[in-house]
Formats: sequence, structure tokens, C-alpha cells
Amino acid sequence: MHRHRHPVTDHTVPVGDVVVLLGAPGSGKTTVGEELARRGLRWREWELWVLERWGSRDAFVAQKAAALPALHQAMRTWIAEPGPPAAIESTGLSDAAFLDALGHEHRCLVVRLDVAEAEALARVATRARGRHLSDALDGARTVWQAFHEVVVPHRPVDLAIDTARLPPAHTAALVAGMVSRRAQPPPAPGARRR
Repeated sequence: MHRHRHPVTDHTVPVGDVVVLLGAPGSGKTTVGEELARRGLRWREWELWVLERWGSRDAFVAQKAAALPALHQAMRTWIAEPGPPAAIESTGLSDAAFLDALGHEHRCLVVRLDVAEAEALARVATRARGRHLSDALDGARTVWQAFHEVVVPHRPVDLAIDTARLPPAHTAALVAGMVSRRAQPPPAPGARRR
């Protein structure tokens, strides 16, 4: 577990801290993000932002060389705004370099949301249409496989949660509790623990 502090605003209050919800399609990132927002963290659906700005997944992909840096810059600007910790979602695939940089710019709590392939695809098949860059099952399967081959073995995380076993509200409560504990100042040297 590695923790980084923002080089300019180094303090124990977690303003500027970032929760990274890392997972394959269908792992529950958006649902957990919404639950975190109910618990006072900042949350934004960036896939909707992409669809509003570029119109479609295909248009975003066609202009990816410019579109991805623009998305990352918009996210950085939003994360840097004053307020409670921000929560973002990522597969950790095309965002790998961005996540690496974010870990140097902010103190990140990286939470991997795990789900079996069959459960992930069932969720993708039944989720609300138009909220994600793609709802295609073949694409979700390809990304799920890449996530487990590339991200799971190599991306360090602070916490891994099986979202088939822990409901979104409980997952969010656990994550919000970790954020809150990180905000507490460390005990003074020689102080007794309760």
C-alpha cells in the first residue's frame, strides 16, 4: 500500500484526496460511486461527459489521441476543486499512465472491484442503456479479460472487494470509512491507543 500526498497542499484533512474505483465493466464502479456521493464524497459520471462532448463512443475512439488527454485534464481540474475527496472510476487500461500520474499528484485510495465474468456480463446486459461508453457484451467481455490479464496482476491496490458478495451500499460504507480514518491526524508520539 503506497500513499502519496499532494506536493503543495500537504495536510491530514483529505481535501484533494482521490478514491479510484478500479474495475472491469459490470463490476459496480458507477453504482458504488453513486453510493459514495450519498456519503458526502464528490462523484461525477465521466462517461456521460464523454458522450455529451464527443457524441458517441466511436467518435471518442476516432479522436482518442486528443480526446483522452482532454478527458484526463478535465478530471484533474475537477479533482483539484475544493471540497471533499473525489471518487473516480477506471478500468486501468487506457488510463494506466493517468492513474500513475494521479498517484504522484494526490493521495489515492485505490479500490479494486472484482466480479466474475458471467456476473459482469449479466450486469452489463441488464443495466440502463446510454449511461456508459458501450453496452456491447462482446466489448465488455474483451475488456473484462484484459482487466484480469493486465491490471489485476500489476496495479497495486489498497483494497479489493468482490462485489458479488458485498452490496454497493456496504462497499461504499467500507470505502467511506477508510477515507474518514485516513483524515484523522496520527496520534501524538507516546499517546495511548484506545
